[in-house]
Amino acid sequence: MYLEFYNLREFPFSIGCDAKFFYESAAHAEALANMQYTIQHRKGMVLVTGEVGAGKTFLGTMLGSRLGVGTMTVFMNHPPQSSKQLLRALAGKAGLDVPASADRLALVDQLEDFLVRLYRRSRTAAVIVDEAQDLPATALEELRLVWNWERDGQRLVQIVLIGQPELRTRILEPRWEPLRQRIVLSYHLSQLSPDDTVAYIAHRLKIASDGRCLADFTDEAVRRIHDAADGIPRIINVVCDNCLLTGYAKGVYRIYTDIVSEVLRDMTCWNLGTNQTLPARSVYPDGR
Repeated sequence: MYLEFYNLREFPFSIGCDAKFFYESAAHAEALANMQYTIQHRKGMVLVTGEVGAGKTFLGTMLGSRLGVGTMTVFMNHPPQSSKQLLRALAGKAGLDVPASADRLALVDQLEDFLVRLYRRSRTAAVIVDEAQDLPATALEELRLVWNWERDGQRLVQIVLIGQPELRTRILEPRWEPLRQRIVLSYHLSQLSPDDTVAYIAHRLKIASDGRCLADFTDEAVRRIHDAADGIPRIINVVCDNCLLTGYAKGVYRIYTDIVSEVLRDMTCWNLGTNQTLPARSVYPDGR
């Protein structure tokens, strides 16, 4: 709707994982480099946590793209709900033709044989599990057992667990000590700083317009957005997108604080940055 008005080629604040929109802060660059090193050199498990909307899935997607053709990367976006479901999902994503009647031991044999052949071709296998806080105990234990597979002292599978902060709390329980000892690299994605929020918004506008965007978020407006969203990228995207829509409706290119306040008040459901309670609106024509 507003693309032509602002001289944009595409929507700058969509909430998908389009690699060209990835904002690589210093913290993100360090995390990606260390994660890539850990996986490619078969060092151990990786744990990544962060609040909802902090960009964990995006980071996992970028990691997969940077591992390159030398690594067979398997993404598990929906946590399996049993150990057998986990093994079957891994086999399916690896392209193995597994009979529906195969039991757990048959799945293990097929998977391990496949991974050994992959290893002998000097390729690495990486499994990235998103929303890992929702893994049942049986699936989480199966992941630990899968990680134990090795040849010539080298692990056959590298595992990255991505989840919300409760995942970190969960694996501190005594029963998960064997799993915890296998985690050699751990990151918690914090919210964007005020300076990062400025750079993040500018980066997305630049990419979406080849540097010719007519939209102008004032410094005060960006500070208001950062404070309201608490530096959470997904919320920043939603607020910025609605700010552009509101600016377009008003026929203005400059996004100032009044527009941000209007969006926060009327176009989001989080009551961000405002203590105002909106009056209930009747859905009936007669006002009932």
